[in-house]
Amino acid sequence: MNIFGIDGLYALILAVPVAAVVGWWIWKNFYESTPLSSVHGANRHEHHEHEGTGVHICKYDQAEQRRTAHIVNPIDYSNLPPADPKVAALIATVSVSEIETQLRDITGEQTFTLAGETKQIVSRNSHAGQLELAHQYLEAYYAGLGLKTFRHEYKIRGTKFHNLVVEFPGKVNPRKCFVGGAHLDSTAGNPWRTEKVAPGADDDASGTVGIMQLAKLLTKVDNDFTIRLVHFTCEEQGLYGSYAYSDAIEKENFEKIGMIEMDMIGYCKREDHRVDIHDDVNKHGAHKLVEILARAAKQYGLNLSPVDTHNRAVENRSDHAGFQNHKWMAVLVSDPFTDEDFNPNYHTTSDRVSTLNLPYMAEVIKMVAVATFQLAGCKVR
Repeated sequence: MNIFGIDGLYALILAVPVAAVVGWWIWKNFYESTPLSSVHGANRHEHHEHEGTGVHICKYDQAEQRRTAHIVNPIDYSNLPPADPKVAALIATVSVSEIETQLRDITGEQTFTLAGETKQIVSRNSHAGQLELAHQYLEAYYAGLGLKTFRHEYKIRGTKFHNLVVEFPGKVNPRKCFVGGAHLDSTAGNPWRTEKVAPGADDDASGTVGIMQLAKLLTKVDNDFTIRLVHFTCEEQGLYGSYAYSDAIEKENFEKIGMIEMDMIGYCKREDHRVDIHDDVNKHGAHKLVEILARAAKQYGLNLSPVDTHNRAVENRSDHAGFQNHKWMAVLVSDPFTDEDFNPNYHTTSDRVSTLNLPYMAEVIKMVAVATFQLAGCKVR
């Protein structure tokens, strides 16, 4: 039959919508990504490996850190109130042995039981398929604490990913919100490829466990304002999860208290237990959070030496960035990010629990917990 005849014309008319549907299905399942707000800019991936090139960029801008290394940014410790005995007793329950167990579970250094079955997470690489198991591990943990979680879904090139969120609604003013975060995914240096082994103990199982421990402490307090704790994903591919979540929470029109990100909080060889607090040069007034954190450490006699880095060395390099872009006060809490002190196991299969300083990590978690209590109006029951 001549395709330009009547029958051919009917076939052509039918073929056009069929092709459109097929094209839509292909785009939806293989190419669609969750649109990100323009506030995040066009260069949001520059802090990690440029896709397909093998060129890897460090966690912090070394030249910027060196430029500002000699600058001393004193923190005001005047008029410190005495430690609240109830808060002191609560943060004293943070257990190094429990931290180690959770780290070993998350990094694949031991198996664990989930729903009656033995499981092991050997890679939290975004493409390795075990992020779902890591989500389930966390959901079971929070359920055991009597907490509800929800997943925030977003897409990258047709693939669905999730951030995991734990919420503590405010009892006085639930429209004011504080966010604590860490990223769940890991890499051993090739974030755009499938990595069968990517333990990521410091980066960022340490922050993940920090959030788990913070949630446990929060079950013992009453909070005036809403607290959201978020396990972000696809940080290693360019902060996708936190950018998507910061866009989503922006639409909820909360009154913004502040955001603290824990990313790499377990490695420290220094005797003074230096902990870096990055405010990207007081961006949106974030130096206030630096002082709250540092003063909390001093007030409760924690074995830490907080440092206000007060530079742009981590700008757009961790999950606090998306919140800054939406004008939150937001800081990153981390190990020492200097040439001499940076974790040499970063983004390798050597990033193992045995290399971490767990008592140091426990102190960092306590500092963040006290700051959270103060920011969110928490009272120990």
